[in-house]
Amino acid sequence: MPARLLAIWLVLALARPAHAESDTDRAIRLGSMTTLGGLYLTIEFPMKLAFAARHCAWCEPPGFDRAVRDALKWDNTAAPHMVSNVLGFAAAPIVLSAMMLGAEGGQRSWRRTFDDLSPMVEAAIVVSLTQSTVKYIVRRQRPFVHFASKDRPFAHDDNTSFYSGHTSAVLAETFACGIVAHQRGYALEPAIWATGITIGVVTGYLRIAADKHYATDVIAGALIGTVAGLAVPYLLHPAGEFHDADVVIAKQPHVVSFGLAF
Repeated sequence: MPARLLAIWLVLALARPAHAESDTDRAIRLGSMTTLGGLYLTIEFPMKLAFAARHCAWCEPPGFDRAVRDALKWDNTAAPHMVSNVLGFAAAPIVLSAMMLGAEGGQRSWRRTFDDLSPMVEAAIVVSLTQSTVKYIVRRQRPFVHFASKDRPFAHDDNTSFYSGHTSAVLAETFACGIVAHQRGYALEPAIWATGITIGVVTGYLRIAADKHYATDVIAGALIGTVAGLAVPYLLHPAGEFHDADVVIAKQPHVVSFGLAF
């Protein structure tokens, strides 16, 4: 049987061909990022109270989540909560951006910088908008609420546990930067992967330690962030091809095809 007889192909049509990026393309992408980023901030802050659900639809955690919570939760949950906020919202994007800028070396220009960093921003926006939608639909009760006294006052984020936005954002940013670094042939690529994934794993752990998320929230966030970080550079950008030992993602005009070789 031929080695590729069991290959699985998924073909996705793109709206535009793979051509060299123009300043018009960059302006459109900047406008899209600004608009969608503003939409996320509007949903996440001014509109949060309007979407907040008083009653959970997914209330009881499975045994796996209970066991992991018991093992990893800190007595002082404020400390891991604060550190995870710093890592997820500040350290990860700042450190990854600095590494990408350092990797550019003498090739630095505003166009190169924009092209290198915009996939990271786009991937973060994609997972953030997705998470803001999913958490209000799923309405999973947070662990610190489930195990708290029944007479505690209601808070707007009590039932927004699924999935971990911190974890998904860090890994989306990491994979987007890693793929761009790989396509560019940057020498700092291994350091970018190692640093971003480390921050993502630590952030996910701290979200459980802070009693903000269950393990399955963090795992789902990691998977969704990884998919977004891989997809954005290939679906939204015309740069290059990616080849690995067993996975090929080849980009052609109007078509992207994914293949798994067995």
